[in-house]
Amino acid sequence: MKITVLVENTTVSSEYKSKHGLCLYIETANHKILFDLGSDRLFFENAKLLDIDIGAIDTVIISHGHTDHGGALKLFLDKNNIAKIYVQDTAFEKYYAKVLGVPFYAGLDASLKENNRIIFNKNKLTIDDELFLFSDVTNRECYSTSNNALFAKKNGKYVLDDFKHEQNLIINEKNNIVLFAGCAHNGIINIQKKAEFILDKELTHVISGFHLYNPISNKQESKEMIREVGSILQKSHANFYTCHCTGKKAYDILKDVMGEKVNYLSTGTVFEI
Repeated sequence: MKITVLVENTTVSSEYKSKHGLCLYIETANHKILFDLGSDRLFFENAKLLDIDIGAIDTVIISHGHTDHGGALKLFLDKNNIAKIYVQDTAFEKYYAKVLGVPFYAGLDASLKENNRIIFNKNKLTIDDELFLFSDVTNRECYSTSNNALFAKKNGKYVLDDFKHEQNLIINEKNNIVLFAGCAHNGIINIQKKAEFILDKELTHVISGFHLYNPISNKQESKEMIREVGSILQKSHANFYTCHCTGKKAYDILKDVMGEKVNYLSTGTVFEI
């Protein structure tokens, strides 16, 4: 399995532009996948630099209904005419971030919802022998306080987002069982536990933002919480790759706790597992 980071908050060099968001290109034995798309055309520009043909992508997974993960969907549909796009059933509802108490729309373009290439996942979905999607993570261990700035609009009122629109991907290839999550708003510990419960197997790798950083306030979670997350993940048999909403300061703390079990991904990173 080969993984290339097309969009992330940071970059490995000035050759690749970076931006708050996430897009991963994943090449397996049977698929060419984009996991998330970022907010704009940056995924497409970096793909050209990295010699990745967007027209050949066969599968897109949008992890949740926020624009920094699926805002480039219209552009993707214009550039690719074969891929199926998988989203959670509620991903096109209205989602907001509040800045100083003022709500700003942070959701996807709802006009794209009726596109016939979009496939909705309510809870669990087996795509094929390699790919499996799941959502409905309800545990709240080490739940990020940064989620308190994120809302859904229901019946004309802003309510705290419950992140039911978040879905996660498991790729089973050869001897690897790899979990991909976007921001892990539901908590990376809770998502990993749910994945292993569903599979009745341990994961070999976890690739995800950990949502330990609030880009609106530019603040990290407490050092105590970050170290607790690291200590719990350290006990797992999986190896971890993190990025995006983890935040570099939080990552430094995780690295101190977890050592070689965790590494950071930036735009332009290419690696194989």
